[in-house]
Amino acid sequence: MRDAQADIGRRVWTACPRCADQDGCPSCAAGGTCEVHWRFLLAVEGRRLFVQCPGCWHRWWHDTGFGAGDRPRDLDALPDFPAPGRAIV
Repeated sequence: MRDAQADIGRRVWTACPRCADQDGCPSCAAGGTCEVHWRFLLAVEGRRLFVQCPGCWHRWWHDTGFGAGDRPRDLDALPDFPAPGRAIV
């Protein structure tokens, strides 16, 4: 059954773990946005997407592997400023 949140305007392109209908598609294999093998985007939580396959109606959480929570802890750490009159080395 199609989820009530499913909207064709909100789509993602990821493999369906149940029906694998994208197997053998040259466009999907190239990482493109295939007009046939897309999924409904139902919700987003950080780097995870809740999607539904329009072919077999399977729903699942897909971890994109990037985004929120993917930054190193010290990424925003600032170096100590040199004392006045000293050069930065």
